[in-house]
Amino acid sequence: MSRTYEGMKLEKSGIVEELKEKHKERLAQAQQELKKRMATPTTRFDSYISDVTLFSKWAYRVGKGWYGFSLGDVPRVWTDVLDEFLSWLETQCPDFEIHQVKIKFRGLRFYVGTKTHLFIPNVKIRSQITQLQNLLTMPQFTPTSIRAPRTKPQKHSRTP
Repeated sequence: MSRTYEGMKLEKSGIVEELKEKHKERLAQAQQELKKRMATPTTRFDSYISDVTLFSKWAYRVGKGWYGFSLGDVPRVWTDVLDEFLSWLETQCPDFEIHQVKIKFRGLRFYVGTKTHLFIPNVKIRSQITQLQNLLTMPQFTPTSIRAPRTKPQKHSRTP
């Protein structure tokens, strides 16, 4: 069973696999960019762009009393993937509402529900959300990769 969504052929694998394949190169570049940023942390001038971009388009879906988007400094490809995923979600669950989409514990946390349920009851959609969260994660931080390894001082031997 396959269906078409905005020019993409969706197989049984689901929307997240299709988005992963479509944005494969950009996602790989984003991981490299994130690793570099972790090594030399700085605040980028465009770090709010994802939140503003997504909120301006999806504000009508943010439920009353919920937070919306809090992504901070994420690669732009993440914004594109999230936007496409939300478009797909709208076709699958027309009454969904966004509670919060944020970065927590080095990965995406995607909280959505419906007007009558705290969580989306459809198991297949929840599975896609889990896959999306697994796709959009920060690289593992290794402090040793940014610091030179320590060496033990050599003991001087005395000769009598």
